[in-house]
Amino acid sequence: MSHATPHRLLYFFVAFVLLMFFGLIYAWSLFVDPLEAEFGWDRSATSVVFTLSIITFCAGMLVAGALEERTSPRTVMLITAACLGLGLIASAFTESLPFIYATYGVLVGAGVGLGTDVVMSVTLKWFPDKQGLASGAMLMGFGGGTMLLSPVVTTMLGALGWRLTFGALGVVFVVLVGAGAFIMKLPTPEYVRPLLEKARQNATVAAVDMTGGQMVRTPTFWVFMVYLMLVTCGGLALISQAVPAAMELLMGAGAAASGAASAGAGASGAAAAGAGVSAVLTEAEALMLATAAMGSVSAMNGLGRLINGFIWDKFGYRVCLTWIAVAFAAGMLCCAFAMMGGNFLLLVAGFMLLGLMYGGNMCSMSAMVGTFFGPKYYGINYAIATCQMIPAAIVGPQILALSQMGSGSYLGAFWVFFAVAIAALIVSLFIKPPKNNRAA
Repeated sequence: MSHATPHRLLYFFVAFVLLMFFGLIYAWSLFVDPLEAEFGWDRSATSVVFTLSIITFCAGMLVAGALEERTSPRTVMLITAACLGLGLIASAFTESLPFIYATYGVLVGAGVGLGTDVVMSVTLKWFPDKQGLASGAMLMGFGGGTMLLSPVVTTMLGALGWRLTFGALGVVFVVLVGAGAFIMKLPTPEYVRPLLEKARQNATVAAVDMTGGQMVRTPTFWVFMVYLMLVTCGGLALISQAVPAAMELLMGAGAAASGAASAGAGASGAAAAGAGVSAVLTEAEALMLATAAMGSVSAMNGLGRLINGFIWDKFGYRVCLTWIAVAFAAGMLCCAFAMMGGNFLLLVAGFMLLGLMYGGNMCSMSAMVGTFFGPKYYGINYAIATCQMIPAAIVGPQILALSQMGSGSYLGAFWVFFAVAIAALIVSLFIKPPKNNRAA
């Protein structure tokens, strides 16, 4: 078996890179301001693009799970390349909201869903003995992609404009995913069998493999889905509006600092008016800081997936679910108090906590599918579990956007999501493995 070890590491590396690029779906907020500036669209309308992309992301995963059983990973990945290339390149020709809804919201979202499911499903079959850690490490690429690639996209937006940026990204995705299609492949049964037997002996994988139909008939699945929806709701809300929320605080704090200074308050008055903002900022400087703040979400998003994968394998699901809910509540408190006090550094701290909890939540979803319900039907089961993102994507970003439009501030929404975090903590206490897989 040792001669095959480099092969599974190769597939892991390819999967990590692909998922890192797929994670750019979370960088939608970078395009919000340029599109709103050119077309005069309001925040509620542009939030629908992100919501649609998450809905079609989930739909794409379901389609991928079904296609994998009837075709091959290569076929699904080539379809992924076509969806992403067409969706992004077509987005460059946007002239109306329905058009960007169809191109980015539907085609790009579906392409990312297709690709994510097939890449995760194929790669985790090489790691039946390390479901939690492998899931977390791969999903770290998905979550960290925004952090690593957002500065590149921001630079492209400044140099090329949003239209050429969409087109260039479309070409990159076609080449990258197309190449991955000819590298990724499933492991042989001879390779998997001893690893799976060892994992089941150590009770790190379910003793019985459940189909999607069997999974959805267990109380465990539905309680866990409620928990996932509550946590994902807050995570997607922040991700969809991270840059605008940071810009609100920065420009507001900068204006307050300017007013305090002009009133004779001096440097100390300016600092008090906008803690963490040392001077009056231009819009370009504020945008740079806001993008960096979003990058902190992405960094912690990726790190949270890796940390949670380790915790799941080492300490079990109960510890994982508890720390995720606690980080959710603490992050929303930080964001709320940051808005009240105009403290940018506290806002970044809140963003980082929310990134950690969202990344951990995504990893726990993947680990739960393999650990509670077995690896055999992982592709379709993971896709079904991911559907919890649909209601979360509809509710979360809209609460944040409507709060901002109604009051001119995101503050009220942060308090709503704090209450949601407490509800998630309570729900986590009722999650238990299915009876026939209780050893897991």
